Amino acid sequence: MTKTVLTIAGSDTLAGGGLQSDLKTFENYQLFGLTAITCIAVEKDGHFEINDLPSELLRDQLQSIEKNVALNGVKVGLVHQLESLEIVKTFLRTFDGPIVLDPVMAFKETDDVYNGSYRAKLIELFPFASIVTPNLREAELLSQQAIRTLEDMKHAAKKILSLGAPSVVIKGGERFSGAFASDLFYDGNEFHSFTKPKLMTPTINGAGCTLASAITANLVSGKPMIEAIENSKDYVYRGIKKGLPLKNGEGNVWFGERIETEVFT
Repeated sequence: MTKTVLTIAGSDTLAGGGLQSDLKTFENYQLFGLTAITCIAVEKDGHFEINDLPSELLRDQLQSIEKNVALNGVKVGLVHQLESLEIVKTFLRTFDGPIVLDPVMAFKETDDVYNGSYRAKLIELFPFASIVTPNLREAELLSQQAIRTLEDMKHAAKKILSLGAPSVVIKGGERFSGAFASDLFYDGNEFHSFTKPKLMTPTINGAGCTLASAITANLVSGKPMIEAIENSKDYVYRGIKKGLPLKNGEGNVWFGERIETEVFT
């Protein structure tokens, strides 16, 4: 029987990340993807403007899915409103299965009052997740420390676990100098690094979202956590290599005209 996965996330109009990348990933892993849309992101004057959907509409979407679909996994992406985070928390309380929380913290960093409230409300979701998948900047905001070295990443991972997450993978990406991009996993018992050579290509939009949704797909497919992350890292690497360039000089993760599903499943 085909397994089903829900993404609770925003819509990326340029389709590199957000629910668009999640659905593509679920399909590539031979899973049926569903969406509960939280917001719509539109590029304006070089930056993304986030347009929130009413929280009541998110609640209606989740109730409709819960009523009609037996879900096998959930990925949580950008949930931009405090009220919506509370709705998502209520939904996750009733779900028994893999949950991947990608803490997309897309707000103006100068809004300290909202940032603090948002961080606190987001952390309330951590105990329900199987794994939390912040990028370096999000890991800094969650751990409230700078991350400049591998040791910094380890300290931040420990702090994030202390907030209630059962495990974490910090997505290092290209931020550190050197020829390699590394992600760091920690579950309270062991650290595990996942490293790939950096690709000199701009087609990286959506890499973080795609990694989180691929981890979700692998967990739903029954893979243990370390194998799920390793497989997902390979999947994203292929997506960057085959990515789609955009007019603005950036580019989206993509998997080319031929999907080689045997690599992913």
